[in-house]
Amino acid sequence: MSTSGGGMARGTPGSKRGHTVSVRLSDAERERWELARADSGRREMGAWVRAVVEDVLDSRGEGDDAAPGAERRPEPLEPVSQATYDELCRIGANLNQLVRYTHQDGVLHPAVEAALFEVGNAALALRGIEPMRPTDPE
Repeated sequence: MSTSGGGMARGTPGSKRGHTVSVRLSDAERERWELARADSGRREMGAWVRAVVEDVLDSRGEGDDAAPGAERRPEPLEPVSQATYDELCRIGANLNQLVRYTHQDGVLHPAVEAALFEVGNAALALRGIEPMRPTDPE
């Protein structure tokens, strides 16, 4: 809801906001949001986030292709060759064997966990996605 001054109204008389949205931020994201909030003149982060989202939604024109905040996925990969497919099948079979051995022992060996992490990062890199760090939440 906008006011005649272009800013977000404090609230609508007779209505109550009964839903909470929680967002996890990295330190860099939090700092960036705090700077933007301060520049806006708003004192409360929640009010600033609500105003930004409402402004984006209000400014959407008809015919916009993507929804605001839509996930930006990399372009699809070209089809793989038979040799690449065969190699991926061999890698999958090896991973299945490692998992079977892990289940027998009941413990995921750190080297296996590290190898799986690296395989996942290689797949992300092929898609042009930034690799994960071991400290990133799952």
